[in-house]
Amino acid sequence: MCELMIINEKPIFICDKHHHVLKFWYSQKSENLYLLTFDHHTDLHRAYQGELNKFPYKAKNQNDWDLEQRKLLETLIENDFKDINLLHHDEHIDASILLNIFEKILVYSYDSYCNKPKRVYCITDKEYENQKVINNYNYPDSDYVIESEMLINNFKKIEVCNLGVDVWIDNFILDIDLDFFKTKKSINPENVDFFKYLISKCKAITIATEPTFVNSLKEDEDLNSEYLLESLLNLIKTV
Repeated sequence: MCELMIINEKPIFICDKHHHVLKFWYSQKSENLYLLTFDHHTDLHRAYQGELNKFPYKAKNQNDWDLEQRKLLETLIENDFKDINLLHHDEHIDASILLNIFEKILVYSYDSYCNKPKRVYCITDKEYENQKVINNYNYPDSDYVIESEMLINNFKKIEVCNLGVDVWIDNFILDIDLDFFKTKKSINPENVDFFKYLISKCKAITIATEPTFVNSLKEDEDLNSEYLLESLLNLIKTV
């Protein structure tokens, strides 16, 4: 289930499953936007790898695999995303790369992407290779994930990649997977000014509620995606 609402003249696209945000992202393709995503997971698996690795399909070589992947993406667009569930929950970012939706993607996540393909650059590394995706997996204590001082310190690392904030700050979609928040305090920190600044500057916001992952990753027993969504929307309204 997906819903598009407007808060303070800003489009807010909400869905249960994270890969469903791809439809909204694609609608913004002509804007040449950047993407900043906050997520527990990196969500950087190859588009349709779950589908194409199913038995009995077996690609003879990488070219065959890539060809079938392109066919699935073409069908997805032609059918207006009716078969989007052939994508798995962690394949939408790669799909957005292949569809040339974003100029560059900044992933701010809990887990790392250790066996990263060439298209992904982890900004904790020392050398910058100008890849499409930057994955920052320097994350703080769960209670402080959007606390201003922590965010600012981590965002400074982007400058090491020759991608200063001034390049994308007025030209990006803010994407938030609610499983990024594991405690009630995490969505209600003492100082949230920088996160509110990001909200104020982005062109649009996409939110994945992902109740199953919220439930499996939470550290507060009474935390759920409904509480997180309400808290996040209230925060957006104050900007």
